[in-house]
Amino acid sequence: MIGGRKVKSIWLLTAVLIVALSVTLFLITDKKRNAKKYSDYDLTVWESVGFVPEGNPVETASGIYAHYDENGLLIYDVYLPVEEADSIKLVCDKKIEVTIDNATYKNGDTFTVPFFEKISGRIKIPDVGTEAADFRFIAASGIPSVYLGTYDATKDFLTDAKGNTATGFCTVMDSDNSRNFYGNCNIRVHGNTSFYAEKKSYQFSLESDEEILGMSAQSKWVLISEYVDSTFMKDAIMYRLSMNTGDKYTPEFRYVNVYLNGQYEGLYLLLQKIDIDGGNIDLNNLEVVNEVAGDRDMNQNNMGGYLVELGTVEATQETPENLFVETPNRCMEVKAPVNITKDQHKYLTDLVNEAEQALYLPDGEKTKSGKTWSDYYDPESWERQYVLQEISANYDTEYSSEYFYVKENERKLYGGPAWDFDRSINDYIVFIQNERLNYVLRSLHNNAITIKDKGNSGIMWLRQFDSHKDFHEQMKRFFFEKAEPQLKKILSEDVPVWKKEIESSVIADGYRWNDEDDNVARLDVFTEAVDNITQAFADRTKFLDEYYKNEDDYCIVKFVLDESKTESRLDLIVPVKKNGTIGEDALPIYKDSDAWYYGKELFTLDTVVKEDMVLTKTQH
Repeated sequence: MIGGRKVKSIWLLTAVLIVALSVTLFLITDKKRNAKKYSDYDLTVWESVGFVPEGNPVETASGIYAHYDENGLLIYDVYLPVEEADSIKLVCDKKIEVTIDNATYKNGDTFTVPFFEKISGRIKIPDVGTEAADFRFIAASGIPSVYLGTYDATKDFLTDAKGNTATGFCTVMDSDNSRNFYGNCNIRVHGNTSFYAEKKSYQFSLESDEEILGMSAQSKWVLISEYVDSTFMKDAIMYRLSMNTGDKYTPEFRYVNVYLNGQYEGLYLLLQKIDIDGGNIDLNNLEVVNEVAGDRDMNQNNMGGYLVELGTVEATQETPENLFVETPNRCMEVKAPVNITKDQHKYLTDLVNEAEQALYLPDGEKTKSGKTWSDYYDPESWERQYVLQEISANYDTEYSSEYFYVKENERKLYGGPAWDFDRSINDYIVFIQNERLNYVLRSLHNNAITIKDKGNSGIMWLRQFDSHKDFHEQMKRFFFEKAEPQLKKILSEDVPVWKKEIESSVIADGYRWNDEDDNVARLDVFTEAVDNITQAFADRTKFLDEYYKNEDDYCIVKFVLDESKTESRLDLIVPVKKNGTIGEDALPIYKDSDAWYYGKELFTLDTVVKEDMVLTKTQH
């Protein structure tokens, strides 16, 4: 049960009946549309009409997305999970008449229309009025669809503040339009930074653990918008890589089209939520244990499981005090159990600090209790974490969205599961305006590509792991024997399948969230983006392969982007072969300048690198 709420199955039947009588129950609730494209319009004519693929349940009806085109003309966009020759059915009150291309229809009538074309039409509601507009039917087919509906709240309520949650229902239709799941749920917007994006991510929690689209049963699910990833594939590639290299808690995923209160939201990645309570991590659930105990001071069960998200001071600013854990070098937030007891918090804090103390000892040294770093950290899981961050050139490396967990009765930290790679490889183009540097960015200590730490003193965990020779050698072996061959397989086998699977939905998503009307050009852009990301991963892997095999043959060139910062400083690290040059067009552009100095000497593309070098924007 979700929050002690118990809803009998009669609610589901009631919801269906209400929708059947008046689709406006969930089509009208979101009266406010995209304000930039369609605002200050008082008529609710278009909000009273929905369309559904013939044979689909009525709660999957798609409402009209009304907006103005570039010429100021009113457009009715209707997104449907159909092929272009499929019949669709009108869903509305029996008095309403809808005219499309000179043919008039009433509730329950079926018809076919050309897709992606503007067709003249109008909606007539007796005693309310008639509204004329061009209809445009857009096919979003080939993948499953998730329909979320709120019983009382609107989308505006969900997006108004973090944590706002509404009760509602979830219907999942498979790609063949057969019903896969139907049940009650709680719905809220998901994410931190992504909360402020125009295209939202969502989380929905079911009343009990349920299988969805063949994925393992659980109650908490996440819909990721992938709003910063034009390929929609960075997360999918890295999750599949994590799964294929042995992380059993990597979330399963499926591509889906999402509808909220009858309105098409776009193409999403449906994932199992990373959690112990109702999520994808099968560990001892202290939420249940603590709920039974009923008092933060009374429960003495401290031995796990725990799920913790690593972060920085900035990333954990909003973390509640009782969920905040700190070491001399890291900040983190307890994700499970949320109702952590004082004893559990102390146990976890002490364990993490002991582990970190061992991690920062030089090779060969032990703690006072006679332990080394590998007594506290599971080596293989952290090798996987390291390699995934390195391959993906993840912008958020060691900043947020990195997890570890502690098993019951085991004083050891396990890295993972993998999460959140949308701001990864090729994203540095935006930041440094130079895509050629992406595949050669690297840390001085063979850590993740971006360096975010306090005073740039090298105190982050992944980098510290790599200071231990045994970890470094095992990490390279993990890369060569597991990660590299699996990534090549994913790029050659999985990516082409995903591309074909989602290209229709990419076009529909583009119509929903962009102003351009050229769907052919949009498909070309998507194809080029997928080709680019595939090549970027291939180039990145090739570089790492060469570097790991011949590290002694390289010098390290460090670009200090902002000397004025002493905390959270971001440097760019480029290994260059000894007595070689950095390579054509490989100088980062920062603050509209590609001038860099090694001491007082200007560093150029032709500068021969004979030693490790630290480059700055000013002469010294």
